[in-house]
Amino acid sequence: MTATETGFLLSANAYGTQVNLGNVVKSGPTAKAGIGSGCGTTQTPAHSENTVLTVDLPLLVNTGVINTDADGSTLLNGTLSATATADTHDAIILGGLIRADEVKAVSTITRDAGGFHTSAAGSELVNLVVAGNLIAANAAPNTKINLAGFGYVVINEQIAKATPTKVSLTVNMIHVFITQTNALNISVGTQIIVSHAFSSLAGPGISGTLDGTAYGTKARVGTIAVSGPTAQVSVGCLGTNGVVKQNEIAQVQVPNLFSVGAVVDTAQGSINSTSATAETTSTVNATNVLSGLVQASLIKADAHSSKTSGNFAFSDAGSSFVGLSVRGFAQINDNVAPNTKLTINGLGTLWLHRVIQRPNSIEVRMIELIITQENTLGLKIGTTIQIARAEASAH
Repeated sequence: MTATETGFLLSANAYGTQVNLGNVVKSGPTAKAGIGSGCGTTQTPAHSENTVLTVDLPLLVNTGVINTDADGSTLLNGTLSATATADTHDAIILGGLIRADEVKAVSTITRDAGGFHTSAAGSELVNLVVAGNLIAANAAPNTKINLAGFGYVVINEQIAKATPTKVSLTVNMIHVFITQTNALNISVGTQIIVSHAFSSLAGPGISGTLDGTAYGTKARVGTIAVSGPTAQVSVGCLGTNGVVKQNEIAQVQVPNLFSVGAVVDTAQGSINSTSATAETTSTVNATNVLSGLVQASLIKADAHSSKTSGNFAFSDAGSSFVGLSVRGFAQINDNVAPNTKLTINGLGTLWLHRVIQRPNSIEVRMIELIITQENTLGLKIGTTIQIARAEASAH
């Protein structure tokens, strides 16, 4: 089926269980399903589903089968819908203090000629027992029950948020809060959620979403950072309303690897009813890599992404070198071709003006040196140096 652009941003996700200690996730989310991960999607239909056979967290939560799904759709009459469902079977919480045969959360947001609508219809609790008491299957939203010696539980927790252009609904069918020192030695501050569903719709006038980052320098050995991204700046998923975001630093020096002068990085993005465009740049002055192996007075990485009437375009226009030189390669100058790859004897691979294009993004790495050989400088194999990097994407 051909995807349809909606002009709205749809998002939905669901999971079976999650255990947090404060802001730290201790377990989960389990069987997570979602559409529009991150910011959302402007296209329908969209579908995701997941299943796990069991969750076993002794004294915290045990379950049988968990099924989750998330959907975004456009009905024949033009109504938009985002729905998430989490269906958890045979839940046992806090060693049996709370039990249920089935815990099902459903969150739905729709948009029709009358505006936005939220619904938790389809959510249900089958044979829920809390501290020996049977709880009604149609328990009112946000029913709070005290748990002696532990804290409390909220049944059919519903959290709705609404503005004229965005509506969301979170449904947590069982949400336990540990607020007291207890016989099971579960840490105070622990929260347990069983069956979570979330959905949202935003718009109209959203033709796509954006992403992208730029930074001046970065060095790592494998996955370990030697020097993190400098002056990093990013484009949010809904752009910057055309405003140029900027970050800068006067200089960066990483002994035995590189030094640069001023770094200025920018990011901007705009979204309207027909187009979504983003641009990121990284401008680096006075670059010196490995004591003169690579030098340049000015380097600029420039990445552009756009989505116009459903059509994507990407460009590295504006990327450039001034005063570029590479020791041992007299032919290298400012007009070096994109994706020039040089082998540096006794070191590894040097990329100049490297352009990596993916279906929804473009990434520009103006200098990238990758150490692949044993060397007299004592640099570990796997060391990577990047100077002037910009990336932009559209979805």
